[in-house]
This record gives sequence, C-alpha cells and structure tokens, in this order.
Amino acid sequence: MVQPFQLHVDASDVGTGAVLFQADGSGVDRPVSFYSKKFNSFQLNYSVIEKETLALIWALQHFDLYVGSSVPLVVYTDHNPITFLHSVCCPNRRLMRWMLYLQAYCLDIRHIKGSDNVVADALSRALSS
Repeated sequence: MVQPFQLHVDASDVGTGAVLFQADGSGVDRPVSFYSKKFNSFQLNYSVIEKETLALIWALQHFDLYVGSSVPLVVYTDHNPITFLHSVCCPNRRLMRWMLYLQAYCLDIRHIKGSDNVVADALSRALSS
C-alpha cells in the first residue's frame, strides 16, 4: 500500500522552506524532496500569515508531481493561524485568492512546534546567508 505524503513547511523573514516526507514500509518518515525559495523585495513586506501561506502554496506547486490536487496530504506548520485559515474573518484580497487556490487540494493542516519543524525551518533560514 502506498503511504500518504506529509508536507512540512516554514517561512522565515527571508524565504520559505519545505520538505516532503513519505513513510517507508516500516513506518519511518523518509524525505522525498526538499524545496526553498527566497522572498523578493515585495514579499519581504508581507505579514507573517501571508508569508506562511505563500510558503504552503509554493511548496504545493513545487511538489505537484507527487501530491497533485486529489491526493490527501497532511501539512505541518509551526504557524498556528494557518490551521484555521479557512475561517479567517475578512481576509485581504491576497489571502482570499490564496485560500481559493488551497481549496483545490485535500489538505489536513496541523500545527507542529517550531522545535519539531527542524528541516523546513533550516531551509527557510539558509537563504539569509
């Protein structure tokens, strides 16, 4: 049986990082692919929730070959507001567009402690050096 994917995403002040995991036959999560991208001068001014949401969108676009929009996907983020993004009252236009984009995916977004999101966090911060 094919194991479901897990996506760990993070955004820092300078960029985003993501890791796609899949459990092997013994249940150990193995990294499938890594992704990081630096924010441009406009994106550096985004709010934290916008940066974190953009990190998720870029990761989904990058890993589309693996996850597509029909595969159930567990997403881990250390930014708790992302877990209830669908219920944000009065989002700005940018967030509204992104929320509509995310509806095409079968996402189970879960909060993870920042100290447990090590690889995605490291990838998002590595861009500052």
